[in-house]
Parts: sequence; C-alpha cells; structure tokens
Amino acid sequence: MRSLRTVAVLILAICILQVAGGLLGVWLPLAMADDGLSKVYVGAVAATYSAGFMGGAALSGALLRRIGHIRVFSAAAGVCCAMTLFLFWADGVIAWALLRMPQGACIAILFATSESWMNTVLGKDERGSVLGVYFLATKVALAGGPFLGAAAAMGDPAPLMVAAACFALCLVPICWTAQTQPQPPQAAPMAIGSLFQTAPAAVIAAFLAGMSNNAVLGLAPLYARDRGEVEQAPLFLACAWAGSLATQWVAGWASDKIDRRLVIAALNALGAAGALAIFLLPPQAGFHWAMLGIAVWGAGSLSYYGIAVAHMADRTSTANMAHAVAGLLFVWAIGSIFGPLIAGFVADRTEGARGLFGYAAIIGVLVCVSMGLRLRVPGPARAEKGAFAPQAESSVAAGEALALTGAAKAVKIDQSA
Repeated sequence: MRSLRTVAVLILAICILQVAGGLLGVWLPLAMADDGLSKVYVGAVAATYSAGFMGGAALSGALLRRIGHIRVFSAAAGVCCAMTLFLFWADGVIAWALLRMPQGACIAILFATSESWMNTVLGKDERGSVLGVYFLATKVALAGGPFLGAAAAMGDPAPLMVAAACFALCLVPICWTAQTQPQPPQAAPMAIGSLFQTAPAAVIAAFLAGMSNNAVLGLAPLYARDRGEVEQAPLFLACAWAGSLATQWVAGWASDKIDRRLVIAALNALGAAGALAIFLLPPQAGFHWAMLGIAVWGAGSLSYYGIAVAHMADRTSTANMAHAVAGLLFVWAIGSIFGPLIAGFVADRTEGARGLFGYAAIIGVLVCVSMGLRLRVPGPARAEKGAFAPQAESSVAAGEALALTGAAKAVKIDQSA
C-alpha cells in the first residue's frame, strides 16, 4: 500500500508517543496513590490533563498556521519530555496537576499535527484503510506501553525516564522524513452550538463517553492496587484495549446495517454488564474475573464513540461535516474533565475502588436509556448512511477523516480533515 509507506514515519512517531502515554497511564495513578493522594485527587489530576488536552486541541490549528507542522511537533514533544521528567519531583496534588495540564495540551497538539499531516497526503479513497492501520497500531502501542514499567518499584525513576525517552524518540521519524510538510490548515470554527440540534444522540453519546471512559482508564490501576494486584495493573488495562479491538469492526459493520443508535445502546449494555460484574465481584474472587470484566467493559464502552461520530456524519451537510466532528470531540473532552472528578469521589468512598465500576455501569445505563428515547425519532435510510470506519476519541484530527471516509463512497462527497 503506497500511501501507507508515505505516512509510515508519522505512524511510527505516534506509536512511540503512545508507548509513553500507556506507560504513564498506569504508572502515574499508582505513583500519586503512593504519594498519599486520595482517589479524589487522582481523579482531579486526570481532569486537569483532560482540560489541557481540550485546550491543546483548540490551539493546535492556530499554532500550525503560525509555525508549521515540524516545528509544532518538535516543540510539543520537547515540552512533554520535560514535564515527564519533572514529574519525579512532584509533591502534592497541585504539583501533579500543574505538570499534567501542559502535558495534556501538548499530547493533543502532537496528535493534531501528525494527523493533519496524514490527512493532507492521503487520498480519500485510501484514507479509511490507512487510518484503520494507524488506529490499530497506536492502540497496540498504548496497551503495550505499561509493561515497560511493570518491574519498577514505586519511587523508581525508571518508568519516567523511559516515557521521557519515548517523547524524545518520537521526534526522530519526523525530523528524518524527506517529505515536505503540508500547507497550514485554514481557520475553521467548531460548530458546537448546533451539534445537539443536528444529532442529539451523537452529542449525548460523546459526552457520556468522556464522562466514563477517561475516568475508568485513569483510575483502574488503583482498583488493581486495592485488590493487592498492583503488578497486574498493566495487564488489567491491556484487557480493556483488547476487548475494544475485538468488537470495534464488528460493531461498525452492524451500525451500517441497522440504526447506529441501537448499536450504541447495545455496546453500552455490554459495557455496563462488564462494569457491574466487577462492581459485584466479591473480594475473595480471583483477579482474573476482574480482567474478564474489564475486557467486556472495553468491548462495549471503548467501541462506540466512532459510531456516534458516524451518526453525526449521517445527519450533517457536506459543508459542515468536519466542523461538526471536531465539535463532537470537544464535547467528549468536556465530559472527560468532569468524569474523573465524579468517579474519583465515588471510588474513594467505596471499598477497593469498586465504586469506579459502579459509576461506569450507571453511565452505560444512561447511554442505553438515552439512545432508547432517541430511537423514537427516525434515523436516515440505509442508502443515506456512510460506511463506518473506526475512530478513537483521543484523536484530534484523524477521527474526522475515519468517520467520514466511508460516507464519501456512499454519497460522493469529499470529507477532508
């Protein structure tokens, strides 16, 4: 696949970046708990990271127009590297939050830069397949990252050094590429105000995905710690991502055949069942049952955001397509700020942090009920629906192209990121 070879250096750079993100995603909650922070404060730090991510996503376009892709990527990677090393000296919730917020902003900028670049060089006929490979590779990297620090004891700087090295190394493919960087993107405001009027179900699903998914992924290592299985924390999160990979394509295919809102409801019923099973798991039960439960949760809850984006695409005009999808990501980011705050409070007041999964189950039920209510409104005919392509809510730019590439084949429109 010629286009895949063209963007291979960009995919490699983001995979290296995701290794660092996966490693920090497990190590940081455990380090903060070891530092004496309650789950409420751990959730608060996760919320500040999401706030930074939202700010970075909003600023990335202006930065790219001002100084170009390579300089923006290099500066953001450098800041991430420095913030990661500074985390070793973090002491107290304020210090953790002040370091994680700019890191979240720079992560968003790194995604936006690389994905904007990819969307510029990929043709619409190949974009979906190439970006499908991209999301598969980056999810595998994200799931594998935590294992690089699995043997390190709390207080050992090795995980931070490895993560910082990854942030530095992700610069190498970008700096060595012989490709000419693309033209800066044009200014384009996000049409957030009209999102709910256009596709209420998509907005509800995106917001609640942020409320639930970011909270569970950010606090799940503490559940493993409270169960006395801290060494299993990397595998615990990897099970969630494995579940997501197992159902992503099947769910997308089903959403092309039936109402997407029904598929979103079914996935959340599955996710809620997995979360509820963990919540009800007795303390004496083997931890492998918890791993199975989070795999089921991931199969449902980590797989429906892209379908919500496709539902928005089905109901959006060509001219407003990219703006609407970018706005939907912004809605997800808002939810990802509030979710960890609430989940941290709930987890802190239940034995063994099991309340985290009770919270996730409630969110899943809320999505199911919401989709059921919205099903009373007829959806687009099957002939008017675009084919689904996978999407990760943590993506800033490529998700737009992924959700819309298939639609181009069906309704003959060009959706550029």
